[in-house]
Amino acid sequence: MIFAIAVLVVFALAWLLIQIRSVIAMALVGVIFATAVEPMVNRLRRLGLPHIQSILVVYVFMIGLLALLLMLIVPTLLSQGSSLVDDVPTILQELRRQADASPNSFINSTVWDALLRAERAWIEWRSSPPIEGQEAIRIVSSVGGAIFTVFTVLVVGFYWLSEKHTLKKIFIGLFSPKRQGTVTEIWEAIEFKIGGWIRGQLILCLIIGSLSTTAYFFLDLRFWLALGIFAGITEAVPFIGPIIGGGAAVIVALTDSWQKALIVLAFAILIQQLESALLVPRVMRNAVGMSPLTVIFAVLIGSEAAGILGAVLAIPVGAAVQVTLQIILRGKLHPELALAMPAGFTSASAKSPPPARRFVVKRIERNGGPGNRPVYANNGQSRDGSSQAGDSSSAVEMASSSAAGSGDPASR
Repeated sequence: MIFAIAVLVVFALAWLLIQIRSVIAMALVGVIFATAVEPMVNRLRRLGLPHIQSILVVYVFMIGLLALLLMLIVPTLLSQGSSLVDDVPTILQELRRQADASPNSFINSTVWDALLRAERAWIEWRSSPPIEGQEAIRIVSSVGGAIFTVFTVLVVGFYWLSEKHTLKKIFIGLFSPKRQGTVTEIWEAIEFKIGGWIRGQLILCLIIGSLSTTAYFFLDLRFWLALGIFAGITEAVPFIGPIIGGGAAVIVALTDSWQKALIVLAFAILIQQLESALLVPRVMRNAVGMSPLTVIFAVLIGSEAAGILGAVLAIPVGAAVQVTLQIILRGKLHPELALAMPAGFTSASAKSPPPARRFVVKRIERNGGPGNRPVYANNGQSRDGSSQAGDSSSAVEMASSSAAGSGDPASR
C-alpha cells in the first residue's frame, strides 16, 4: 500500500509539473537573468552601495538602455517589418521565376513547386484574416502577455538576488554535514557555468546582430535592420539559429541579384567562421563545457517540450545536470581525488590557493657573538607539515639555554 501511494504521488507531481511548466520556465528565466547581472551588483556593492540599492541601480540602468535602443530602432523596424510582410508574395514570385529559369531539374521542378505552395498558403492566409475584433483581442493579449512575462522575470530576478544567500543556506542545510561541502560545490559550479553562458550568449547576440546589420546596410540590402536584428536573435539558438538568420538574408538578396546573394552568403559564412574561431573561444570561455552531441540532444528535447523557449533554456539546464553528475560521480570514479580534497572544498576555493608558508631563519647569538646554527620556525609547523610543540621564540630560548649551559663547542 505504501509503495502504491508513493507511485501515485510521483505521478501526481509529474502531472502538476507538466501543467505549470510555463510558470517554471518563467521562474527559470528569472533565475538565469539574476545570475547574469549578479557580477554588476557585486561590483556596485564593493563600491559601497547597499545590496538592494545595487540591484535597483542595475535594473534602472538596463531598463533605461533598453528603452533608448527601442526608441532608436523601433520606428525603422516597424516600417521595414510591415514592408517585408507585404512583399512576401513578390519575393516568392521572384524566386519562382529564377527557379523556373534554372537549368537544374531539381530546382525548376521540386523547388518551384515548393515556392508555389508557399505563395498560395501565404495568399490564402492574408486573404482570409481573422475577424477584426478577434484579431485586436489577440494582439492585445499577446502584448499584455509579453509585458507580464518581462515583469515576472524582473521580479523573480530581484527577489533571487536579494534572498539568494538565505535560500542557499536553507537548501544546503537540508543535507547532512558530510554532504554539505559537495552540495555547496555543485551550487557554485552551476552558478558559474550558467552565469558565464548567459553573459557570453548576450555578447555573441549583440556582436552578430551589430555586424550583420552594418554589413546589410552597406550592401544596400532591403530590410537590412530587420534582417540584422533577426540574425542577432537567432544566434541564441545553437546550430540551427545562425543558419536560419543567414538564410533569410540570402533569400531576400536573391530577389535583387544572384551576385548580391553570393556576397551575402559569403558574409554569413565568414561571420560564422569568425565566431567559431575567435568569438566563441574568448567570449564563452569556461561557460558551459558541454559536448556538441549533448548540446544537440538538449536542444531537441527542449524544443519538443517547450518550443523555442525550451530550445534556448535547454543549454543551461543541460549544463546544470552535467555539472551535478560530474561532481557526484567524481568521488566514485576517482576516489583518490575525493580523498585529496578537504571537506567543504569548492570550485571557488580552488581558484585562490592558500599562500605558501615562509620559513623564518633566526641565528642564535652566544655570548654577544653571532652563532652559525640557524633554527627554522614555521608558525608552529615543521618543514614536513607536522605540528611542533612550541613557537619560534620558544625554540630560540631552548637553544640559547642549551648553548649557555654546555661547554661542548659542538653542542653549542
